[in-house]
Amino acid sequence: MNKLIVALIAGVFATVAAAQTAAPAPAAAAPAPLTTKEKQQAVQATTQAGSGSSASTQKTAAEGAKNTAVSKTVAKETTASKNAAIKASEKSMVNPNNPTGTAGTAVMQKETTAASKEVPKTKTNLNTPEAQKALEKAATK
Repeated sequence: MNKLIVALIAGVFATVAAAQTAAPAPAAAAPAPLTTKEKQQAVQATTQAGSGSSASTQKTAAEGAKNTAVSKTVAKETTASKNAAIKASEKSMVNPNNPTGTAGTAVMQKETTAASKEVPKTKTNLNTPEAQKALEKAATK
């Protein structure tokens, strides 16, 4: 118990000694605030440095304005021409072997469905030893 009290008293003395050390130096004074004009110059310099050169930026802007003017002179597409383009694209999506259009495709689908229903379904029994051997042989290929 005596050792504990001695350690606490030593800790108190160390704390008091540390509290009496010299105060830290005051922080450096903040620089004077920039005026509006100085801020604008700093921003302009940073912007020009980041863009490569203001000449290239101005050239790009002029080119964009020129392209916009040209695009406004192009005539708008009419509804009739839009419908014609849609019909042309629908024709290209139809089966190329069937030139009659969607109606012909529907007929062809009915014919192929009827033909597939005529073919008898074969039911394979996979529980036979021959079928198991065939499956193993197909799996190892």
